[in-house]
Amino acid sequence: MRLVFLLFAACVCLPAGAADIASCSNPTGRAYFPAVGLVSPNDAGWAEDKITGGITKLVKLGEGEYDILFVDATKDIISARGDGATVIPLNAGDNVFSVLVVYPGKTAEAYTFIKDSAGRLEYLQTTSRAGAGVPIAKASVMQGSCAYINFDAL
Repeated sequence: MRLVFLLFAACVCLPAGAADIASCSNPTGRAYFPAVGLVSPNDAGWAEDKITGGITKLVKLGEGEYDILFVDATKDIISARGDGATVIPLNAGDNVFSVLVVYPGKTAEAYTFIKDSAGRLEYLQTTSRAGAGVPIAKASVMQGSCAYINFDAL
């Protein structure tokens, strides 16, 4: 229930004219952790990756302006832009839209929102995290399902 309230609060706090484009959740996939920073050689390698209960929302703030809102494992709502990221539209099609989220010197994430040929709604999240200020470097690919994607509002 708390999670529903938090998402409602996030939607209410959006700037006037903002449009809720997609709501997706529970990404799972694989990640590679190199032996750098806090990762020892024994802990390095491939592992399952997931964000149980994680929610990702794509929001259009204005013409060509987007943000990614997400609820992470701590159940906090985080705005990528508010957290210091730049959100860049990458590509768009009838049934696909991608944005690149860049946290300078730390992380690059690509989010792709898809309506597949069977009509299922899903998203892909690829992450590359490394750099001097990153204690645990990783590269990952995860996939989650979407409750809705409003391609017409892009």
